[in-house]
Amino acid sequence: MKKLLIIGSSNAEVDVIKIAQSMGYYVITTDYYTDKNIIPAKFVANEAWNISWMDYDTLEQKCREVGVDGIMAGFSEFRVESMIEMCKRLNLPCYINSDQLEITRDKNKFKKLCKEFGVPIVNEYDPNSKDIKFPVIIKPTDRGGSIGINVAYNEAEYKEFLEYAYSMSPSKSVVVEDFIGDGVKFDCSYYISEKDAILIETCDTTMLTKQKGYETMQKAWTFPSKHEQEYIDQVHDNVKSMLMSLGMKCGVANISFFYRNGRFYVFETGFRLGGGHSFDYQRASNGIDYLSCMIKYAVGEDYNVDTNIPNDRGYAVTYNIYFKSNEGDVVNRVIGEEFVKNIDGMVTYLPNLYPGYVVVGNKPNKIAMCTLCDKDLKTIIDNIEIINKMLKVETNVETCSIFCELTKQEIIDSISK
Repeated sequence: MKKLLIIGSSNAEVDVIKIAQSMGYYVITTDYYTDKNIIPAKFVANEAWNISWMDYDTLEQKCREVGVDGIMAGFSEFRVESMIEMCKRLNLPCYINSDQLEITRDKNKFKKLCKEFGVPIVNEYDPNSKDIKFPVIIKPTDRGGSIGINVAYNEAEYKEFLEYAYSMSPSKSVVVEDFIGDGVKFDCSYYISEKDAILIETCDTTMLTKQKGYETMQKAWTFPSKHEQEYIDQVHDNVKSMLMSLGMKCGVANISFFYRNGRFYVFETGFRLGGGHSFDYQRASNGIDYLSCMIKYAVGEDYNVDTNIPNDRGYAVTYNIYFKSNEGDVVNRVIGEEFVKNIDGMVTYLPNLYPGYVVVGNKPNKIAMCTLCDKDLKTIIDNIEIINKMLKVETNVETCSIFCELTKQEIIDSISK
């Protein structure tokens, strides 16, 4: 059995490990955490190491000792950075290099590349400009996953959030852009090979709530986007040319736009497995299995991906499920979770809570993220209504229902053209 090292041991890595194991690989996972509540992947893998994936020397020695044949990482640029370094040291295949990763981490470099290929971008300001028109969104140049991001509506908020964004940036660099609050967040993914960059999915985002302070919290993604054909007509060819120019060999690119008044404006990208686990949706609805190809590439085996998207791919909804409690409250259990996991059409269920979880901050905390697929949209809507009724969080103080649950009308509005 070839040995595959997966960098990271969170819930996000569990699916990747199971898929690799189903393909016949011996899977190892590593990070320095030992709290069993936050390292479920260590109990699924064939072998687990308590080695930080930033401790390159120790990790290299261990990989050589056991004979690791390939390395995979996803869900954060820091994990991908570790994968690149370890593959370089061990002379193993790697779908991305440091220069390509830097384009995803440095939003200014990404925007420069977009301009070069005619991909429209969101209007940007110099952080020291005196001509900023509010509201604006402020974010670290080199962080992903909504880290350090806030929306400022006035000068006082701008100064506060600018300082915070700088503090969260490893390179002490920030991006300030127009906040498009009246648009729709549109996401798309491409499978990239040496020969082509193929659009494999599109989706629209439903935000958690319009309440101030929650503007960047995403509640759901609906597949496919109702703006898909407009995107193909307006932007796809430019994006494809841009991606092909990078020279990636076997990977995925996730790109985010705002859609407003019939136009698209790009604002970020990631060349890694996305936190929404859309590879599960792809496998279930399209038959496109780019993750298996990336795994085979990592261990040096031949791979082939079928990218002929069927016309009857159906629908999918990825649902971020939140609850709201007071800071310091302690979770006893999530009621209804075992039932919800087994709903027909459930292709992803990533829990976020566990007994003893302490509520952080005053914003909503995530219960779980799940994805439902079906050819019939009504079936998905009915199952989401079941989730809304069944899932509750019992804390040491109270029993909480889902905060700002996803509604039937929101799904219909996001899907209907």
